[in-house]
Formats: sequence, C-alpha cells, structure tokens
Amino acid sequence: MEYIKLIGVVLVVFACAGFGACPIQKMKERTRELEELYFCLLRLKSEVSHVGKPLPEAIKTAADSKKSGKPGVYRTVMMQLAEMLSRGRENYEVLVRSCASEGFSDSVVTTEEQENFVDTFLLLGGGDKEKQVQMLSYYAENVRQAIGQEKQRKKEKSYLYRSLGILGGIFLSVIMY
Repeated sequence: MEYIKLIGVVLVVFACAGFGACPIQKMKERTRELEELYFCLLRLKSEVSHVGKPLPEAIKTAADSKKSGKPGVYRTVMMQLAEMLSRGRENYEVLVRSCASEGFSDSVVTTEEQENFVDTFLLLGGGDKEKQVQMLSYYAENVRQAIGQEKQRKKEKSYLYRSLGILGGIFLSVIMY
C-alpha cells in the first residue's frame, strides 16, 4: 500500500512540474512566431525595395520564403492575404483586417502585436517605395526588439515556473499523504 502512495506522490510531482512548464512552452512559441515575422518582414522589404513586384506577389514570396516546418500564424495570415489580394474582389483594408482577425483568433500573438501587424500592412501599397521600405524597416526593428525582450522574459521566468510547478506538486503530495 505504501508503494502505491509513493508512486502517486511521484506522479503528482511530475504532473505539476509539467504544468509549470506550460507557460514556458508558450513563451518559446511566441518567440518562434516573432522570429518568423522578422524573417518575413526582411524578405518583404527586399521584395519591395529591390525586385519591385506587385504587392500580392511580394507578400506571397515573403511568406513562402521559409519552406521548412509548419508555417506559423504570421506566415499563414500573409499567405492568405496574398491569395485574397490576387483575386482583387474586396477593399484592401477589409482584406487585411479580415485575414488578421481569422488568422490571429487562436494564437499566442498579443492584441498589440496584431494591431501593429494590421497597421503596418494597411500602409503597404500606398505611397512611394522608399516610405514603404522605411516603414518595413521600422516595424522589423520593433519586432527584433520584441524578440530580445521575449527571450529575456523567458530566461527570467522559466526557473520560476518550473520551481512553482515542482513545489506545488510537493505541496499537493504532502496534503494528500
């Protein structure tokens, strides 16, 4: 009988430790999404400044540029936007907002990041090429800084979350034992 209790205690501690690791996994996913966006923005800036493709083709090329792995939420939204733009049936602003609301509905992207994405893409296509490149550079720099902040936050919080999970498991085990 004591062995069963001991096995239960160990399982509770491991389960709580795993539960403590869930926020860390979300932070990793968020960092990966931001890095993917940064890469896509650099590619889009290059497409706009040097190649001079039409906007739907430039967005599609930037989103398709990283073939490896499952596309993240930003790449998915950009591919969907490029596809809808190539059809050309609706207003550009309506397309950007609808693609963003559908794509970001169940993701780790914050509402502020969603708004920045939408605001940036609403400014694309209007004005001259230099202003678009400057705007993409500014947004890419903001994303790069957000990546650094997220990595620092993950570094600071990961030990805390793991420790709280393990200590919570030990606490529950003591209460149940």
